[in-house]
Amino acid sequence: MTHSDPGSRPAVVVHVRPGAPERVLREICAGAEEEGVPTRVVTVPGRSAGEQDGSMRSTGEHDVTALAHAAAASSRLDVGIAVDAVGAAAVHHGKLPAQRPVTTVETDATVADWRRVGRTAARIVKGLPLS
Repeated sequence: MTHSDPGSRPAVVVHVRPGAPERVLREICAGAEEEGVPTRVVTVPGRSAGEQDGSMRSTGEHDVTALAHAAAASSRLDVGIAVDAVGAAAVHHGKLPAQRPVTTVETDATVADWRRVGRTAARIVKGLPLS
């Protein structure tokens, strides 16, 4: 497992594409922090075909899943979240197969869905049941 900064405080790493909706990012981080788990946001350049036209086609879903897996691989906690440029999100654990995220939400998600993404990541870190 490759962790980007061994001296950094343990946190759920959140990879975001440029232009990711600030409201989505804020709610996801708040969900994790409500559970007492810090987040570290990292902007990752690039856009998928699904992001370019605003739909979450398989390429966009694959991109957010791959981005979340990369975030988990760079986290000392082995848990990562990704948010693409149009607001789709995924939670991943570093020990899961790359194509099998814990959960995903599409671009039409609600505030409650975004908070649940953050809570889910935090509860994985804490070893609590997902709700």
